[in-house]
Amino acid sequence: MHVSDKKSIARKRLCYDGIEKFRLPQFVRTAKSAYVYYYVLDPESVAAGSPKLVRLKKRFGRYKNRREQREAALRFCQDIGQKLERGWNPLIDTGGTKGLATWQEVTSKYLAYVLKKEKDGAMRPDSAENYRSRLHRLEEFNRKQVVPVVYAYQFNRVFVEDYLDYCYVERGCTPVTRNNYLSWLQTFSNWLVGRGYIGKDPTVGIEKLRERDKERKPLTSAAMHRLKEYLEQNDRYFLLACMVHYYTLVRPKEMSYIRIGDISVKEQTLFIPGDISKNHRDGKVTLPAVVILLMMDLGVLTAPSTFYLFGHDFLPSAERGTTKQYRDRWAKVRKALDFPSSYKFYSLKDTGITDAVERVGLVVAKDQARHSNIATTNRYIRKDQLTAHPELKDFEGQL
Repeated sequence: MHVSDKKSIARKRLCYDGIEKFRLPQFVRTAKSAYVYYYVLDPESVAAGSPKLVRLKKRFGRYKNRREQREAALRFCQDIGQKLERGWNPLIDTGGTKGLATWQEVTSKYLAYVLKKEKDGAMRPDSAENYRSRLHRLEEFNRKQVVPVVYAYQFNRVFVEDYLDYCYVERGCTPVTRNNYLSWLQTFSNWLVGRGYIGKDPTVGIEKLRERDKERKPLTSAAMHRLKEYLEQNDRYFLLACMVHYYTLVRPKEMSYIRIGDISVKEQTLFIPGDISKNHRDGKVTLPAVVILLMMDLGVLTAPSTFYLFGHDFLPSAERGTTKQYRDRWAKVRKALDFPSSYKFYSLKDTGITDAVERVGLVVAKDQARHSNIATTNRYIRKDQLTAHPELKDFEGQL
């Protein structure tokens, strides 16, 4: 972008920020007519880059006397004045009552809303950070536009589609990432509609892109043996993380929130509080003896009950470890063992489910994975685990 173009955009934004959005209604009565006039911002002039006000008029002619005429006109002035001050503009066909709220005001209130939900425990910190990150990315895109979104009503279907194309084509993100951005935009649009900034959801009708089948694959028995042998010798704390993931089927994000106090040696269970669980429900899973024995051997259960089990470097700590450390450590291990790229850290959960189905049955595996139904667990099953029942070969029913 040329310097002159940047200066032009800067001038337009300054003009947008300082321009009048409206002028309050005024009642005028002459010998021949009575009317109310007021000014509103012309949305087409904003789109053209030269914002200006236009004059609107409403006549008051059919009344019995001058007093009723004046009273009706003043009521109209009061009603329209209140709407204008709330951000309403009759030329903006969105149905929102606050269409002329500045984009800066809108985004500031959205960030405050996300922060409040995070503080109240209604939104997980990582989810709140994800929302802030996506809004930041949207703001970056908006700043690059020749005519950026300055008022709420400008957040429309065209802008949303242009942004998604920018993410997918220019930034080269995957269909999965592009679809994740669309999901957030749908949530954000619902918030805008609910607060009267826009009248309809601009994401309605925008379809998700088809995603390729997941590259991730379960580990083979030989790979699991090599992994255990390597970690026993080189990284026993990460071995514990791998075993917790494999045996309990707890997700990496949930693992980062596990505290020492969530572990019951007596019951051999691990409690998953609803505020860290993906399904937002309390859960309890079984801790096999082999996992507890390693915990005792490493001495992690002697840490205070409020400590996170997997803090920095997978050691018990008062500070929570990031989910990124699981991916980073797995990448090093995968390189050392020359594992294929299809072996992800999350592959341990896939492997754990398929092994559990084979050894303890589908229903038990479903409960351990905290799946809502058998169909979800079935997605993890290998083709050779799909069985038909020979007992039904000679079955004769009532038809």
